[in-house]
Amino acid sequence: MTFQKVTIIGIGLIGGSLAWALKKSGEVAEIFGVDLDEKAIDYAIQEGIIDRGSNEIEKGVKQSEIIVIATHVGLIPRIAKSVFDIASKGSLITDVGSIKGKIVEEVEVSLPSHLFYFVGGHPIAGTERSSVWAADYRLFQGKRCILTPTQKTQAEALAKAKSLWEIVGAEVFTMDPQTHDRVFAYVSHLPHAVAYALLNAVASEKEPDNILEFAGGGLRDYTRIGASSPDMWSDIFLANKKNVIEAIEAFKGALEKIRLMIEREDIKGLKEELSKSVSVKHIADK
Repeated sequence: MTFQKVTIIGIGLIGGSLAWALKKSGEVAEIFGVDLDEKAIDYAIQEGIIDRGSNEIEKGVKQSEIIVIATHVGLIPRIAKSVFDIASKGSLITDVGSIKGKIVEEVEVSLPSHLFYFVGGHPIAGTERSSVWAADYRLFQGKRCILTPTQKTQAEALAKAKSLWEIVGAEVFTMDPQTHDRVFAYVSHLPHAVAYALLNAVASEKEPDNILEFAGGGLRDYTRIGASSPDMWSDIFLANKKNVIEAIEAFKGALEKIRLMIEREDIKGLKEELSKSVSVKHIADK
């Protein structure tokens, strides 16, 4: 066994999938799940996703080697701080939030580092669904996971966090929290903001049902993203406010440029502008 006990706080899509993948690996003696939804806990035990579970954090955290916080990003710092009073000495606390700067800063400020360790984490995996009923133990296989160590991060803690994600098949990268948030504002947070705005624009038409009846694959790609949890993405946008606004402004500028070329019937300029995205696709497809 690589680990004796791992506790997952938040048995949703990511937390449930991580628990299940760890369970399937045979590398963890016990997987304990914590969630306020007792039905989620019951389902996870019944399906063999976790070994035991509770809606009380204290029951799960005691004697746990690794504690993974897999809740909405707005709750992560508060939950981490509540864990400090009950976790066993030497425990590693980590998370799965898609923003890192604010979370890492708030946790490290109050972290009793002589007792516990913290490493920020962000697995680049997921779907538009958000519950344990959508959990998939294969979710992280071949996917990337970003760990965001700081100058305060102990090498032992980083190695342990890296091992956790490698067990479930993820390819682990490290990045400082600020760089992480700037990068993902453009490659993840902006696409979601655009999807929500696009669908809202379509819905604002006088007869949106008639329009949507003829929606092709292009719009359907956005409807998949737009089906993501509004609660989760509201938290993400606000937690990464500065970077998300910067990305939205860049998008507005690029969209306005295309609008002006269409208005002026500048076919040469329009073709050149549209062609720029080809190089972006080649990089993204690598």
